[in-house]
Amino acid sequence: MPESLLRKVDLYSELNLEDRATAIRQLVAEGLRVKLEKTVLERYRERSMTLRQAADLLGITYPEMDELLRRNQIPLVEEPRVAYRRPLRPPRRRPRRRS
Repeated sequence: MPESLLRKVDLYSELNLEDRATAIRQLVAEGLRVKLEKTVLERYRERSMTLRQAADLLGITYPEMDELLRRNQIPLVEEPRVAYRRPLRPPRRRPRRRS
């Protein structure tokens, strides 16, 4: 890790009265949460993810997901373009022709 970044981490840890390892864990967790949220919102905006999938990935409830969408000015999508798989049906058998 670059020395300049470590100095910033140390400053953060001093301001929060924590040790460096705790500060790094907190910063990584927060950074990951922010990046994951950004990615999930973008996928939802592109309609490649359902509301349920987005909420599940973020570990939040549907009302919380709705609020997150509102805060980010993303409209609720009625029917996303997610590739749904149709249930498999057995192939139709053509009747055999009798000779």
